Amino acid sequence: IIIVFGALLALFTSNYRAHKDGFGWDFFDTVFLVAFPCGIIGARIWYIIASWKTEFLNVFQYSGFGAGMANLFDMRSGGLAIQGGAIFGVLAALIFCKFRRKGTPLLKIADFAVPTILIGQGIGRWGNFFNQEVFGHAVSPDAWDFVPSWIMNNMQNGKESMLSGVVLPSGSVAVPLFLVESILDLCFFFLVAYGIKAVEGKHYKDGDETFGYFFSYGIIRMLMEPLRNPLFIMGEGGTDALSRSQYKSFWMGLAFILVGILLIVLNHVVRHFCK
Repeated sequence: IIIVFGALLALFTSNYRAHKDGFGWDFFDTVFLVAFPCGIIGARIWYIIASWKTEFLNVFQYSGFGAGMANLFDMRSGGLAIQGGAIFGVLAALIFCKFRRKGTPLLKIADFAVPTILIGQGIGRWGNFFNQEVFGHAVSPDAWDFVPSWIMNNMQNGKESMLSGVVLPSGSVAVPLFLVESILDLCFFFLVAYGIKAVEGKHYKDGDETFGYFFSYGIIRMLMEPLRNPLFIMGEGGTDALSRSQYKSFWMGLAFILVGILLIVLNHVVRHFCK
């Protein structure tokens, strides 16, 4: 429910940005009907690949093929990776627009929509709040006394386990990563959607905002992963794997940053030589 709400807000923002540039208010409505389900599928596939050994392989080995296949489709228990969702969703949208929005510049319309994925991510992260999952390390309550009590009350559990099954040390609270990431996502949306044009000025090219999304996502991942409770690090799930997991997440975030920078540079270089 939270993910759908975030996606609809991203859709509204995309349509608003397109409308300001002369397109219809409903320009992305049909695109959304294709991109969103493809994004969900991509998010699930990415999660399955990353967590295959720790979460899915044993089910196939010990419970049989039927139970294993059912586990692959059981998203109610969690398991959506935004990396795969963004990549699959964007690709599906571009392919759709290539054949159904003929004549419209793909990079231009991508710039209307791709940065708004950050809005969807920022809203979607609040699903972790309601599920009491994907939070940070246990810390003293004094470290987060500036956060509203209704948030922090959901980040502590005394001696009982949270909905996700994790028991925190008595007298501690979990770092609300969903709150931190949602703020970062919204900040980077404005930086990508408005800051890139302001910095590049007349040198701005269509597509820079789209590629800037990958750059900004990599920064967010590099900042957030070391703060995450090791039990919620995708593909690892244990304190003994914390160091290795951090390096894995670090390199993934760095890869997104390098890809974003490379695409922006190529966008300018290729246009220059084509001209």
